[in-house]
This record gives sequence, C-alpha cells and structure tokens, in this order.
Amino acid sequence: MLRLALTPRWILGLLLVLSLASGFVLLSSWQLNASTLGQVREDPLKEQVRPYQDLLQAASPLDASEVDSMLQVTGSYQAGSSYLVAGKRQGEQEGYWVVSLFTPSDSQKVTTSLGEGPRGLAVVRGWTEQPLIPAEPQGELTLAGRLVGNEAPATAQSLAEEDRGRERLLPSVASFQLTNIWNAALFNGIILAQAETSGQLPLTPEGNLPADSQLLSTDSSLEKVTSRQVTDETVDWLNIFYALEWLIFAAFALYLWWRLLKDAAEKEADPALYYEYEGVYWVDEATGRPYYFDPQDGAYYFFDQDSDQVSKTVTKEGSEKNRD
Repeated sequence: MLRLALTPRWILGLLLVLSLASGFVLLSSWQLNASTLGQVREDPLKEQVRPYQDLLQAASPLDASEVDSMLQVTGSYQAGSSYLVAGKRQGEQEGYWVVSLFTPSDSQKVTTSLGEGPRGLAVVRGWTEQPLIPAEPQGELTLAGRLVGNEAPATAQSLAEEDRGRERLLPSVASFQLTNIWNAALFNGIILAQAETSGQLPLTPEGNLPADSQLLSTDSSLEKVTSRQVTDETVDWLNIFYALEWLIFAAFALYLWWRLLKDAAEKEADPALYYEYEGVYWVDEATGRPYYFDPQDGAYYFFDQDSDQVSKTVTKEGSEKNRD
C-alpha cells in the first residue's frame, strides 16, 4: 500500500485532501473563537475613579464602552428631589433605591423646552428596605459612583400591589424620565453612589475607591448599593458544536483518502474480490496489472479495462506461459 501511496496520483490526492482538511480546521477554530465573543470580562481600568466630564457629554448618548466606569463629581443635591424606585434587591432582600438630583458645581446653565437651569445628574444615593425617603445631604460635597445605563421604561402595572398608589415611587429609573419629573436637563445615565464626602475622596494610590467607603447619609436605614461591573462568561454551545462538526469533516476527508487507497491496494493485490469473475487470472510482469483470458473472445483482458478493449501489452505466448 505504501508503494501505491507514493505514486504521483495518490500524492496529489493527499495534498488536495490536506488542503481541504486545513480549511475545515480553520473553520473549526473560527467557530471556537466565536463561542466566546459575547463574553464580558472585568476591566481594571473602569475601577479607576475619573472626572465625570471624561465620561459624560451634554446631550450625547451614553457610550456603552464607558458603562460600569467609576466617576467623581463635586456639587450638591437638590433638596426635596428624591424619589423611590421599587423592586430593587440588595443581597437576598428586596427594597427600594433612593434617586436624587445632583447638580455639579461646574455645570453650565442650559436652555431647553423645560426652561433654563444647570445640567444635572441622576444619582442613586442608596438602598432602603422601607419605602421611606431620607433627606438629602446639604451643602457642597464630592461623590464617587459607578455609571450605569438607563433602565427600560416600566408602568405602574409592574409594581407590587402594596406599592401601587404610593407617592414619589417609580417602577424604573432612567434619566430621560427623570428629566420630565424634575423639569431639568440631565446627563445620560445613572450614577450609583459609592462614596460621599465634604473633603477629598479616600482614593488608593491606583486611583481606586476603597471597598469601605461611606455615604453621608442622614438616615441609618440607607445602605450603599452593591455595585460591581457586569460580566458575562457564558459560552455559546452551538458554536462549540459547529467547531466539533468541522473537525469531524476534516477527519472524514483524511479517512476517505486512506480508505480509497486501501481499496485500490486490495484491488491490485486480489482483483477477483472486486470483479465478477470465476476463473484463473494472472499478473503482467511489465505493468503489475492482473488480467484474465476470455474463452468466448479468445483474447486476454486486463481487469481494469472495458470489455471491448483488448490488451495490447500481454502477448498470447506470454500469457500461455503464465497460465501453464
């Protein structure tokens, strides 16, 4: 079989099969990479606290690449602006977010259909188990928090039965909704407050906010909202299946070449196994091809010839000698 495999015909066939199998392997690799394209991993750079101006632009949509970043801003809360947002979990408990209007000290006044005033930020000051709104801290302060996207709008029908009809209660939180409620222009996105201070933020040398940072809460029931980057390490198993499928195709292409080679070698060694012939046959010394004698035609034929093709290679004298 090795002798037959080293002939030009089978070497060329092997090269074609290898190129085909290589293509299948590349397709398998592509599918394997595609299975993790949807994953989202934690970005250490997003944990570094940056000025809010680096992340938020006036009247601009929130860049998805900046979501989950930590920012800091100096300004003040607007007294009496707070609302509750229902259906928020903190660990195993369900409660409410307290969202308030925060105005940066360096915010410029803008004129909109809502009137004239400084552009503000929607800040979730904390989480509370009871539907009670604590007073906002007064005076200028610096806060640090995580920037998150707006929630999808929800109606009062999505609220729990006990929450329906409560004043200053929202089913979801989004800056475009709060703009109408507060009658003020807002930056896009929501800030989850992680630290509030009247002085300097206690940042680490790397510029990160320590885990034990505190809020300037006027109510002991208000807890800091648990905040971390959203990650997704799920794998698309359909792509994994396709990757394995392409590898099977590659293996089958190689197996098909080997099987055809094996059949050709066996056919050459014992042609009677592959042709409907009952009788004696011989092998031509010059070509190595097996042949037989047809008494009806009185002629010799190679097994791999059509019945109307008489062999010109095997002489009758030589054949009679082989037959004897």
